[in-house]
Amino acid sequence: MKKFLKFIPALLIAIAAVGFTGCSDDKDEPVNPSELPTTAKTFLDTYYPTVKIVTTTKDKDDYEVTLANGHKVDFTKSGEWTDVDAPQGQTIPSGFYPAQIDAYIETAYPGYGINEISRISQGYDVELTNAVDLIFSHDGSFISIDPD
Repeated sequence: MKKFLKFIPALLIAIAAVGFTGCSDDKDEPVNPSELPTTAKTFLDTYYPTVKIVTTTKDKDDYEVTLANGHKVDFTKSGEWTDVDAPQGQTIPSGFYPAQIDAYIETAYPGYGINEISRISQGYDVELTNAVDLIFSHDGSFISIDPD
């Protein structure tokens, strides 16, 4: 029995090593920006025409692009944007989400812009430059303030 107990730590280490190796498929890997789907390239050319791409990574489900101005854009495998994020206090470009969102913000939160926008099941999760989180429907109608 004592001999068996001596092998338990080595066995646990071996199991852990195999387990961690198996998780490596979810790792982001650098890719050339030319490998982005056409829809993603068009988005970047339209909304960030003069901003250089610093890094592009891919995992099994999506792409993440970091731009020279600090903005980050996440895309699905097919190239649809899922999240656009600017550094704290900066605003993202507009025009790729419903205009009704901008109209609501101009009225309810004058002087503030969108710092981050994400697609969610209800529609859009919008974080303003004053750190207020708002939820909008797919058509851009205001739903609620996100308490998180």
